[in-house]
Amino acid sequence: MTQTIHIAILMIPGAAQSATYGLIDLFQTANHICQESIPEPKALFEVSRWLINDGKVTSEKKGAAKDPSIVIVPPVPGGQEYMEPPTDVSTWLLKRHKEGALTCSACAGAFMLADAGLLDGRQATTHWRLADAFKQKFPDIELNIDSILISDPDVVTAGGVMSWIDLGLHLVGRYMPPHIVMELGRFLLVDTGTRYQSFYRSFLPPVDHGDKAILKVQQQIHRDYQQPISVAEMAQLANLGERTFLRRFHKVTGYRPAEYLQQQRLQKARELLETGTLQVEQIAWQVGYEDVSAFRKMFHKQTGLSPREYRQRFSGGSKM
Repeated sequence: MTQTIHIAILMIPGAAQSATYGLIDLFQTANHICQESIPEPKALFEVSRWLINDGKVTSEKKGAAKDPSIVIVPPVPGGQEYMEPPTDVSTWLLKRHKEGALTCSACAGAFMLADAGLLDGRQATTHWRLADAFKQKFPDIELNIDSILISDPDVVTAGGVMSWIDLGLHLVGRYMPPHIVMELGRFLLVDTGTRYQSFYRSFLPPVDHGDKAILKVQQQIHRDYQQPISVAEMAQLANLGERTFLRRFHKVTGYRPAEYLQQQRLQKARELLETGTLQVEQIAWQVGYEDVSAFRKMFHKQTGLSPREYRQRFSGGSKM
């Protein structure tokens, strides 16, 4: 007997329509492929959208299952509604979860799961650009912004705006055989392998913090990242004592000075790998590394890819 997996997509104000309808298409396509491949499939998906009206959550579709098997909070590229969801929405999410629904989020949707208490004691992910806001609002939740998907049996969080694809494929794989997921990926022309946000995350340090002395040092690093500079030299540039400089620099940027310089160098190395044909050794030297081996190790640590793999994925180039 075929089980119907009822999926509820929660329509937050500002939710990405591409993700909402993309998920509907993805699950419908999975159904079609499964029915063609398996005479009596064990599971098929039924998707409904759930709206938020006056803080209440109601199904857009009459007759939709009141107790969905899966709840998905989609990405929200516009607006800030996810920061302060209505109490009734958090209650609804918590109730669905307590009733056994697999509760999922993509991108900023993680804020709503966290607000409902569903991420307490867990590791979770969200978009890397939202990491600081998430940590400030939910300091006790362990955030992992390297992973695009973090899956527990009852809760799944996915990272970036387009991570709804990864989430959708993951959910299909929970209920349908692996070959269906592979065929779905081939049909949609998407990679079904594991990805990481660290492949894509850019170094975007804050520069609007209002500390002019530290900003002066930041700007110097941005300009002359190829050149070595000591903490003493940075402190002198900021006209501060070293201890005061270190404290203020970390407070407003979130990095120690050496880490900041390293991140700037690696960001420039990414750009050179994406757009140029210089060999890795040349790139390492150009961004300020004297030890090419150390550069390779640090690049892999930060991105999860070797310089060669990064270039192949993001530029299609092969010259190393």
